[in-house]
Amino acid sequence: MKENIIIAGSSGAIGGEFKELYANNQNVEKIIALSRKPINTDHNRIQSVEIDYNNETTFKNLDEISQLDSISKIIIATGILHTDQVKPEKSFNGIDAENMKKVFQVNVFGPILLVKKLMPLIKKSKGVKIVFLTARVGSISDNELGGWHSYRSSKSALNMMIKNLSIELKRLNKEHCVIGIHPGTVKSHLSEPFLRHVKHDVFSPKESVGFMSKVINEITHKDSGKCFDFSGKVIEP
Repeated sequence: MKENIIIAGSSGAIGGEFKELYANNQNVEKIIALSRKPINTDHNRIQSVEIDYNNETTFKNLDEISQLDSISKIIIATGILHTDQVKPEKSFNGIDAENMKKVFQVNVFGPILLVKKLMPLIKKSKGVKIVFLTARVGSISDNELGGWHSYRSSKSALNMMIKNLSIELKRLNKEHCVIGIHPGTVKSHLSEPFLRHVKHDVFSPKESVGFMSKVINEITHKDSGKCFDFSGKVIEP
């Protein structure tokens, strides 16, 4: 049976590469490409759905895909580290409640509420792989540098929700698999202001997605609730 795949953040650097990867896969029937603005495409496998991850009322646009018989993958490639107004904090003195709310809205609330909306479709599907983009800096045990308080804590919160969701879905169907995956340092507008300080490898979006897609292909329901890096290594909480 051919796959139906939902990709959130499909107009972004990483989400866009996932979209192109699966659009050229002959085993894929349909890609539901979610983004805040419509995607112009001539590809007959791609269906663009416009939603605002910060506005749950726009999730009603997903009603048009509720008639799908099943889905095989949900990839949530949304996230925020900074904007023109919101910067990663270097100290506690830099914490601003409103800015922190904005980071949590994009990194935690939006992804989780999206899955909530898709739950009826998940329940009627068999063995869905739900993949959230997380970050190594969300690991508490791996945190040796501090800083980036809103971003770090939002990814930690997302990781906890990944674990909770994996437990809940296992009770419905043990074949479902929910994971977080760290894409590595990817050259994009998200990371560009910080690349000069990076001493490890920096990947193009296409390279990162190539690595992550291999991990996604290899995971099973036994891996549900875990977080991995782009090479398939488990990131400890």
